Amino acid sequence: MREIIMQNVRVQFTIPNVKKVANLDIRVNGEKRNLKFRVETFDWHSENGSSEDLVNILRDRILNYDSEWELYHIGTPQKNQIPVTFKFKSSTS
Repeated sequence: MREIIMQNVRVQFTIPNVKKVANLDIRVNGEKRNLKFRVETFDWHSENGSSEDLVNILRDRILNYDSEWELYHIGTPQKNQIPVTFKFKSSTS
């Protein structure tokens, strides 16, 4: 029998009233791990250009974001803003 190792497991969750960073302590196969997430919202106004222009602006902001954080998820634009979730790189995952 072949062992299957999952590199990533995605779980969607809502944590209300988080202002800076969400720290999550989880257990994986009995081992405690700490994960840190940060959600930033970026402007997504059509007056900033075409959809392609907006994607390029967002790409630039993500690429130039704090190097200790990595892109985790890009949400759906709402009310002229788009939420982007980053995961702290030193988090055990």
